[in-house]
Amino acid sequence: MRLSLTVLRRPAAIWFASCALTLWGTGSPSEASADETSSWVRSESPIVRSAIALARERSATFRRLLESIETTDGLIYIIEGECPRGVGACLPMSMEIAGPRRLLRILVNPRWYPGCEMVEAIAHELQHARESLADRKVRTTTGLFRLFERIGPTGSGTFETRAALHMGMIVEREACGKT
Repeated sequence: MRLSLTVLRRPAAIWFASCALTLWGTGSPSEASADETSSWVRSESPIVRSAIALARERSATFRRLLESIETTDGLIYIIEGECPRGVGACLPMSMEIAGPRRLLRILVNPRWYPGCEMVEAIAHELQHARESLADRKVRTTTGLFRLFERIGPTGSGTFETRAALHMGMIVEREACGKT
């Protein structure tokens, strides 16, 4: 059954990406890449870049989230990929140092988030990244793990914060008109 859901959802995600590139003015791929390099949040995925462009265009809350991340020493790469524990998006408990910057990765599986649902997932995980980068003492994977043990334990080996849940809902509502 899961395979059939994956097959049915994938065309919607591809459709969303092509429509978003056309409708929300990211222009050519080189323009999208040039615009994106001014941000500390990056992705090579056209689907992810389209969702970011949509959220940036339509959500003041998302723009403030990006601005707050840009005041940190962090770089965040959002990558299409599989998360453990059967979730569609995650901030893996891994931090690296790249020159003067702390590097975080977010994994998002587009098959889980057709259309505008991708916006909510990205905003949610970016809030977790912001929580991580707000504490300048967190510079290692161990430090990242300890931070989330303190601010977002769930008791099931995963972490969650109210701020991330709230951020995803607000951005989805602003960007996608969801209530």
